[in-house]
Amino acid sequence: MEFILKIELNGEDYIIKIINSEYEESLQQLCERCSDYFQIERDDCPSINEGHEILNMLPSDKKHSDKFVFGIFNEKSELVSVIDIIKDYPVAGEWMLGLMLIDPKERGKGLGRKIHDFLVQWTSELGADKLRIGVVEQNYKGYEFWKSRGYKEIKRTKVKHGNKENNVIVMNYLI
Repeated sequence: MEFILKIELNGEDYIIKIINSEYEESLQQLCERCSDYFQIERDDCPSINEGHEILNMLPSDKKHSDKFVFGIFNEKSELVSVIDIIKDYPVAGEWMLGLMLIDPKERGKGLGRKIHDFLVQWTSELGADKLRIGVVEQNYKGYEFWKSRGYKEIKRTKVKHGNKENNVIVMNYLI
């Protein structure tokens, strides 16, 4: 798989690279370790196809070439984070961050900030002028993280995940 970037954090090295179906099982395991997120989002565990869905789900008007799924690997080559981002969605120049999961053992170390810095630089080089994210209202830590990165609320909407309907805070970040 294509090597994108090596980052150093607190004396540890991480590799960011685009992942595909070869990593579906590792991605599924990461989702299961991050079950706290899925409890907030849908009051349930990740589905048995969660890894596959992250790699393949797209809005109806987008192509697979518009979607990028990055895996972040630790020094032991373990998948410890994933980012799903869609180019020019919902409008040209705005890129939608669909998901960022970080293994609970890796949280609180600054990895999320490093990943975000990478995304800002990478997307801006590809023509993005804004990043967008939707944060489930009950995801207080997620909301505070994105707010601390400079994201501003632009609207609130309702989104259904499984049997649960959530209030979602839509935020964007000007690059």
